[in-house]
Amino acid sequence: MVAVKVLEGANGLKIGAYLFPDRKKPCLGVQQGNEITVYGTFTSTEAADRFMVELAKLVGAVEEGSET
Repeated sequence: MVAVKVLEGANGLKIGAYLFPDRKKPCLGVQQGNEITVYGTFTSTEAADRFMVELAKLVGAVEEGSET
């Protein structure tokens, strides 16, 4: 699994666009601990990245690993 972009909330919950080796398209998923639940797919990596940027703006989240 490779993360295209992941946002992390204050409670440690993560939402992101992930690439899985057994899927052709990036997936929208929520990570809690070591488990990722997939809720949908994107048409491309670029679409996944754009969605995550807009979602971050909407909820005031920060990208995982970025300075706050």
